[in-house]
Amino acid sequence: MRRNFWIGKLKERRAQILLPSVLLAPIFILVIYLLFETAKVSMTKVRHQFALDNAAYSQVSSASTYLNAVAMVNGPLPFRVMRYYGSTEKLQYKASASGLQDITIFELFYKSGAVPSLLGDQDGTKANLSPAQQSVDWQVHYVSAPPKGEPANVVQGQESGDPAIISRKDWEKELPTPPGDNIVRLLSYQLVHNYHFPAGKLGIPVLSQYLTTYVYDGSIYKSQDYVYKEVTKNEVMFREGYWLNVSNCKKSECARESAAKLRPFLNIRTKPFEIENMEVFFSDGGPKRGDTHGGAMGTVLKATQLLNGQKLFQFAYLDPSSRGRLRSLQRGVLLKQKFNLPRNHFNINLEQKYKPYVRTKVSLACPRNSNNCVWPNPLPKYNVTLDP
Repeated sequence: MRRNFWIGKLKERRAQILLPSVLLAPIFILVIYLLFETAKVSMTKVRHQFALDNAAYSQVSSASTYLNAVAMVNGPLPFRVMRYYGSTEKLQYKASASGLQDITIFELFYKSGAVPSLLGDQDGTKANLSPAQQSVDWQVHYVSAPPKGEPANVVQGQESGDPAIISRKDWEKELPTPPGDNIVRLLSYQLVHNYHFPAGKLGIPVLSQYLTTYVYDGSIYKSQDYVYKEVTKNEVMFREGYWLNVSNCKKSECARESAAKLRPFLNIRTKPFEIENMEVFFSDGGPKRGDTHGGAMGTVLKATQLLNGQKLFQFAYLDPSSRGRLRSLQRGVLLKQKFNLPRNHFNINLEQKYKPYVRTKVSLACPRNSNNCVWPNPLPKYNVTLDP
């Protein structure tokens, strides 16, 4: 009876869907497996793509941080310190000098060529001076010309006997001329000759503040230079950034191809521009207009004797090979990285057939065609961008 019952049921029209359903069940299971394996492949690629983007951005960001820091210490930082320190107290012109106005301490150093200005600020009296957010030229320059009547050689025979370096025109180049053992004039003979700048009561404390500013400036540069060399050694930020975001590669082998492609462009080096022999002047007399003013008396100081064996830092500049690398980084560096796919239930070697990889294009640029915003006319506006 039961057998005849089931035979009868199978002969009914509604039962005809049972057989196709039984046949389709394996297909449904196969589709589920296929979707699952496809999702695994997709997730692996997304993870490696994120790892590559994150690693490239982190590593190249270390270069942008370094270059922006060097650009800041190359002029904007010492300018702001010296302007803040030297914009309140003024030097009085001597009684016999006619047609002059009192000048600030900042003006004394700026017009002597000892410190650059920012945005053309040449008197140190503008309050809260800062470039506009959209500005692409901060106008960081030394004084264009020394004071009229500035003699080329006042203190002779103390070092080389050669005329002192007064103009900074040869300094404001991509490859500046190092001073070597030549004397660099920090304070103008002509200005001290016309203004009260006595050594004991005013001159030495002011000069000490100037030297301290540039010593700290040089210390910041050296620290930034050291850190950059450390984080780019063996592409440590790139490799670890990639390794931390994936789970199927060894730390020592992660992102080997893309790291090797990026490595040459990270070798960005700057050279410090330092001076040893400095010529300064002080007036003989008191600080006020009615006091005696016996003229400007000069002396040559050696930086290594004053600064524990160190020369006085002024700025840092890119070497020619680094400028070439920055031009390449401005166009962008294409990084490709192969990755391993997880095993699948079908035992198909997808890596051998499709050779999967991820890619990204990383660039480092500032708002100049040469991509040199470090020196001259420094501009701390390097940015990192990623393109798919």
